[in-house]
Amino acid sequence: MGRVLITGGTGFLGSYLAELLSAQGDQVIRTHIVEPDPFLLARAPRCARAHLDVTDRAEVERVLDEHRPEVIYHFAGQPYVKPSWEDPTGTFRTNIDGTVHLLEWIRKRSPTTRFAFAGSGAGYGISERQPITEDTPLRPSSPYAASKAAGDVICFQYCSSYGIKTYRFRIFGTTGPGKVGDAPNDFATQVAALERAPAPRVLWVGNIDTHRDVSDVRDSVRAMVTVVEKGTPGEAYNIGSGEARSVRGLVEMLQRLASAPIEVRTDDHRYRKVDEPVIQADISRLKSLGWAPKIPWESTVKDLLNHWREHPPRPVPS
Repeated sequence: MGRVLITGGTGFLGSYLAELLSAQGDQVIRTHIVEPDPFLLARAPRCARAHLDVTDRAEVERVLDEHRPEVIYHFAGQPYVKPSWEDPTGTFRTNIDGTVHLLEWIRKRSPTTRFAFAGSGAGYGISERQPITEDTPLRPSSPYAASKAAGDVICFQYCSSYGIKTYRFRIFGTTGPGKVGDAPNDFATQVAALERAPAPRVLWVGNIDTHRDVSDVRDSVRAMVTVVEKGTPGEAYNIGSGEARSVRGLVEMLQRLASAPIEVRTDDHRYRKVDEPVIQADISRLKSLGWAPKIPWESTVKDLLNHWREHPPRPVPS
């Protein structure tokens, strides 16, 4: 048991992590900057909350001085690729400066606090070698990925230079009920809506002849806790399933699970300019700590579909 602060703790990953840590007896503080999503907030309703803008150094110092966490899981940041192209400066300020502000508080005021950084598998860029090991060079191909790669390297430097116990997560695809913006939830949302619609029911897709490493978020947050409890400070750890899951297989599974017949059609406008055929994480280092995934992929997909059946997206105001 201990005091744990999760930046971005009311977001998708942060909410599931807060739920896990509070269930095992930790005192958890969830920080936020925007109004939390009610579904995600309800996953750990008894946890304390605090407003925190990680780009504001004074606010970082005030919040951390108040709560004195023994462990910080850092999820707060600008989490999307497209906005990073539109505002690289804002992305770097949030994702890099925010990380440094937290690490500087630890260095100056609480050097025994452990720091877990939510990096991204996107930091590897387009890798010719699959599966991707932690020794693969970081060659990011977007401002977002570059910001995550920079944060990763900064955490290594603070560990090697100052002895701060940092843990570098390189997170591949993670999905689960309550997430928005990823392919599994996008497809599941559409299928749930089509079940309520009259025929013909058509699911429009782009290129589904790809394979992606996607984990259930409940397995992912267990992996993160395992790294902090058993991993080597300063080391990087891929967080993934270790499997390259077929996107076409995902769509076909949702067709089978649907309560009404659904046709799949291809829309050329949905194709990406760059779409790697395979992305797969090598998770040997993670598994060496004793972690293994528990939730079958079909159970994850069923949970996504049931979530959107029960919680239809709010209509966008016209």
